[in-house]
Amino acid sequence: MDDGKFRIRTFSNKTRTEKEIARNEFDFNKALGIDDFTMPISGFPDPFIVCCFITDSKIFVALFHNKTKVHYHFIYDDSRKKIDSDIVQMKMDCTQKNFPYRAFANEENNETYLFYRQGHVFTVNNSNVNNYKFARMTDMDLGQMYLVNNKALIARSSSRILFFKIIVEEETGDRNWTLYDTISLRGFIFYMKGNDRIQITTDKLVYFYGIDQETFEPTLSNVMFNFMNCNQMMFGSDVKYGITYKTN
Repeated sequence: MDDGKFRIRTFSNKTRTEKEIARNEFDFNKALGIDDFTMPISGFPDPFIVCCFITDSKIFVALFHNKTKVHYHFIYDDSRKKIDSDIVQMKMDCTQKNFPYRAFANEENNETYLFYRQGHVFTVNNSNVNNYKFARMTDMDLGQMYLVNNKALIARSSSRILFFKIIVEEETGDRNWTLYDTISLRGFIFYMKGNDRIQITTDKLVYFYGIDQETFEPTLSNVMFNFMNCNQMMFGSDVKYGITYKTN
């Protein structure tokens, strides 16, 4: 088992030997000087580390060492196989069952949004990782999530679908992720970049919501029976083909 071992591995369409794979990996535990005592949560596949590309070769990386409850984030340069920024670490006031869930790069604002399971959010400047804002935007646990047009976050909670966006305070200019709408449904969500709608798949029904491109308010446009008993339904931006998925 490799619990607690944080690594990055890149791959291509060429077959490699085990030695070549190992030689290409980068060991974050060694680079950060941390142990491998981080333990996964039973029933959750999430690895306590997330990343996203901010350029063709540079990757924003964030991880949570749950034994000490310390958060880390930095930029990794895959072309040079090295950490290419300062390493930011912060002790978090949370339980050991918290973890980074998704990271989204916003090229327009040159920043990355990092969301934690327990409702925490980091907004990090990609040119200077020490320039970041940390907040707790909700007390609700967050699950499956998508970023719409780099401006709105749609996230699944236990019994609701949550909608957040950055609101700018007029007096101070502060930018805060704020809950602006909810849908009282328990289901799986799907959004594809370039679309103006989302799907919410429940046990019995599939709901289709249009997303206003200015206000990002959801509007129910159609409902169909989930006659295939699928967990997920995905349509492309042209709405010509669909894929359904059901777990065993």
